[in-house]
This record gives sequence, C-alpha cells and structure tokens, in this order.
Amino acid sequence: MPRKAYARAKQLTVRDKNILTDLARCRVLSVNQIRDAYWPAAKERTCTDRLEQLEKAGYLKGHTVGAEKPGTFMKIYCLDTKGKRWATSPEGPGLDRSIVFIHPGKSNEVIHQIRTNQVYFRLSESEKATWRIGDALEIEHGVFKGGSGMEVPDASYTSETGEEILVETDCGKYTPTQIKEKVSGFAGRKTVWVCPAGREFTLTKYGAQGEFLTYHPGAGGN
Repeated sequence: MPRKAYARAKQLTVRDKNILTDLARCRVLSVNQIRDAYWPAAKERTCTDRLEQLEKAGYLKGHTVGAEKPGTFMKIYCLDTKGKRWATSPEGPGLDRSIVFIHPGKSNEVIHQIRTNQVYFRLSESEKATWRIGDALEIEHGVFKGGSGMEVPDASYTSETGEEILVETDCGKYTPTQIKEKVSGFAGRKTVWVCPAGREFTLTKYGAQGEFLTYHPGAGGN
C-alpha cells in the first residue's frame, strides 16, 4: 500500500504548542512519551499522523535510533528550526535560545536523555517550567568555560516547595567509580535516580540515596 501523504500543519493547536514546549525543555522525546502524554486513549496512528504533519511544517524533526535492547529501535522527535523559533518567541514560552536545541544530541546519549525525561512527565506544570536538562545546566553554569567545576546532573527542577531536585540516570553502564563520583558531587542534595529495574541495588551499594525511578528496557520509552 502506498505511503500516506501528510498535509502540512497549517495552524498550531493547544496540544501542538504543549508538545513543542515539552521538546524545548527536554530536547528529545520518544513517540511513546508524547503519545502517553497527549493521546493516551487514541490509536498510535493518531499521534504519529499529527507529529508527521508538524515535521512536514518544519516544527519537528523525527529520527530513529537504536534502543537499549540489541536489534530494537526507537522513534524520537526533537525541535526543528521553526519549532525553536516559536519556543523562543513571545508567542511561545519565550525560552532562552541558548538552551533550546534542534538536534537530539550525541547518538550514545539519546536513550539516556529519553529515560531522564520520564521524570519530567511526573511533575506539576510549575515544576515543568523549571526543568533543565544537563546540557542546559552546563551552559547556564558555564561548565564548558571551566566556570564552576560542579558535578552536573542529567537534569534538575525546582519542586513546589522551592527545593532544587537533581535527576541522574544510569542505564546500567556506570562503573562503581563513576557512581561514587556522582554521589560525592550530589552530596546533601535531593536526587531522583532513574535506572533499569534491579539496578537500584547496585546504585545504593555505592552510596546513592534518594528516590529511585525504575523501568524495564524495551518498555516505556520505546
């Protein structure tokens, strides 16, 4: 059967604007994350059709990347130029251009960021507005310029009570030394650790404390 031709999205809906805002804050999201957030009861095609319309209109860019399980793949989206222009304008959330990206990131870090962003969807609207991924934190704190020497988490946000919460993801690849370095760098700060189910025992063995959000590779983010 010939592939369906998708019309270009001519006008942004409220849902479209929310998706663009999420991508501006999170950098990259999987189709499943977007579908679960905005089309939880609809057929998958309903979600993918609209995303492809937004892509054709220049707001989004779709990519297919290797997932955690060998031989499996994940469809992801990030902003395109038009989407960034909207997200950094007065018509959109007006975000700082320096921390809004139009590339999903390094190929070996995309899944890591996808898993980190699962925490974002558990937050209140006011907490989501404070969400910063690691790349944005590095820019804001001048880490690339040698300005802080801080241990940068994969993300952070400000809770409803005004407390900064750090988010760190271990997809099962951190060595004991790396875990200890993260723990030392985050000492005294509330941290949410994201990891595959069962991995939390390794993290706690080497000093990790806080909340643990676990997932099963091949589920949730795909």
